[in-house]
Amino acid sequence: MKAIVRTSAGTAGGRLQLQELAEPRPAAKEIVIRLAAASINPIDALIREGYGDSLFKWLRAKGPMVMGLDGAGVVSAVGSEVRDFKPGDRVMAATMPFASGFYAEAVAVKAAWACKIPAGLGMAEAAALPYAGLTAAQVLSAAGLDAPSTAGKKVLVHGGSGGIGSLLVQHLHRAGAWVASTCGGSNLEFVRGLGADQVIDYRKQDFTRLLSGMDVVINTVAPDPRARSLNEAPHLSVLKAGGTYASLISPTLTLSDVLGAPLGVAASGAWMGLAKLRWALAGKMHHWVYFRPSGARLAELARWAVEGSYRPVIGRRYPLADAAAALATVERGPARGKVLLCIDQQLLETT
Repeated sequence: MKAIVRTSAGTAGGRLQLQELAEPRPAAKEIVIRLAAASINPIDALIREGYGDSLFKWLRAKGPMVMGLDGAGVVSAVGSEVRDFKPGDRVMAATMPFASGFYAEAVAVKAAWACKIPAGLGMAEAAALPYAGLTAAQVLSAAGLDAPSTAGKKVLVHGGSGGIGSLLVQHLHRAGAWVASTCGGSNLEFVRGLGADQVIDYRKQDFTRLLSGMDVVINTVAPDPRARSLNEAPHLSVLKAGGTYASLISPTLTLSDVLGAPLGVAASGAWMGLAKLRWALAGKMHHWVYFRPSGARLAELARWAVEGSYRPVIGRRYPLADAAAALATVERGPARGKVLLCIDQQLLETT
């Protein structure tokens, strides 16, 4: 099969190569998915540059590192202990960042991390949903926004035009929250159309001068891989007393890369403990959100999408061989929804 592999050599900013690899075989609790499409996530661009390597190298399987965290397709094989899936099922799935593997014609993934695609959800939308949708759900839970009390709350979503941010803006709008969002100037009307009440061009406007008294601030924007610090003071300044900050950007992988895995993890724990204490002294709460794959949770999110709580927004599409160009599109920003790798056009069109 063809797959996009991260190599140790290559052009600057690339280090990706289309290679021919052996077809995956399922372990006892795995399924093999013949992929129709995979999605491009901002963290993919960071992983390509080595983000998390100091920690991930202890967790990754040996052999070529195939990029990609999520996608959709059709089951082609099941492990001996799998009972909920059979060949021919339409499925979507996500995996842990240290595992990857979706930038390929086929991938083996734990059956517990996959779900069947419900009627009413297209294959392309299903490919765009897993990583972004699961992350968005975990953010809502951490911020206390997955309850009826969401109505009337003031929420700032950084990166409202991206894959995760666009889902959050849609969901919060429908839940009755007042939503502000930052994005690039070319996406202002797009984010407003998703339901944002106030949209801020982060390149020209300072959100700290425009907003105050927010109940929740959500940061979905991937850090610059060259950054060596996290400045969270601006987010603190716009929160009201008792407000909550939920961020996808934790110092764990960055510090592990800078200091080495054992020392970096220890330093991260100390840094986060001090940060939480500092925020608590200001009367505000701080949560870091870490991605966790879950087929059961993904099935629930897929049902919400079909029922209209939100729909995955798909931006540009690229063939598998153009994965480097697809990643460059995400890196340049500002993103508009999810960028997809279209791997099997026939599957996309007929399922």
